[in-house]
Amino acid sequence: MPDMELEKEDWQSREKRFYTDQRRFLLLVILVHFLWAIGVPLTKLGYEALGIGEQDLLEMFLFAGIRLFFAGFLALLFCLLKGNRLLPSSWTEFWELVKLSVIMSVIQYVCLYIGTALSQGVVASILASSGAFQGILFSSLVFKEDRMTPRKITGCILGVIAVVILNLHDIRTGMTVSVLGGLLIIASQGAGTLGAVYLKYISQGKNAVWIGAWQTFLGGAFLIAAGFAGGGRLKLQAVSSAAGPTAGLIAASCLALILSNQLYKYNDISKVVIFTLLLPVFGTISSAILLRESLASAALLVSLLINCIGVCLVTTEGRKEHIRAK
Repeated sequence: MPDMELEKEDWQSREKRFYTDQRRFLLLVILVHFLWAIGVPLTKLGYEALGIGEQDLLEMFLFAGIRLFFAGFLALLFCLLKGNRLLPSSWTEFWELVKLSVIMSVIQYVCLYIGTALSQGVVASILASSGAFQGILFSSLVFKEDRMTPRKITGCILGVIAVVILNLHDIRTGMTVSVLGGLLIIASQGAGTLGAVYLKYISQGKNAVWIGAWQTFLGGAFLIAAGFAGGGRLKLQAVSSAAGPTAGLIAASCLALILSNQLYKYNDISKVVIFTLLLPVFGTISSAILLRESLASAALLVSLLINCIGVCLVTTEGRKEHIRAK
């Protein structure tokens, strides 16, 4: 038994070094957020194929549920192939997974879709950037080592400025703001970041991928049930044409899930959530690739530059303090 415990500690130490190495961390966290961002054009393609309009919320819940359910299923399969246990060890552990799935999947997606439906795209994009602020705030309240600092606040402010610049053209044409829609979008970001904090808290000594897989699997099941219960239905005759983007969406979500949960477990949450400010930029780039939208934009380059400065302020802070301590 002692040899097995020692072997487990060695494995966890190697895994921690893998996900905390600065260069590897940057590559993985950028990949994760690009995978999340590519979900935007893939979702649009799926909506078009299935005939889902902006106001078809129940059908959106169904589509999101299918995405999460199968992404979670693939992640559970990945855990099983790695030799991890499949089922929760107790009802207490299962209840933790249910709470995480309700916070991070159900509440987040329901608030996001309803809030987006009530808001203009530019407003939704700007308000969604609040997720970085909330993630850093929640993490600083729960984890003493991830305290709030002027560099982190400055990085978030620069990120919001970058999002505004990216949407400058739409802002000039005029915006209408829905108070309820705006609050729901902010709530969705809060649910996502609160879920990340809770995941980090309950994943100590456990497999973070396994926890995230169950969270996504259960969240997808809840959303599918809610969509069907409310009368939502997908057009079966259009399923074949939606298969391509849906499969791509599930694969991207599964890979992002596996990597992001490990990054949350072994790094300060503030270092990970600050990269959510890059999602609008990555979304623009991926939309240009998949939807053949225009990419030639000075605003995009300026936004990317400002975002990179903000991200650097947050991600290099811990390293500088570590060097000074030596």
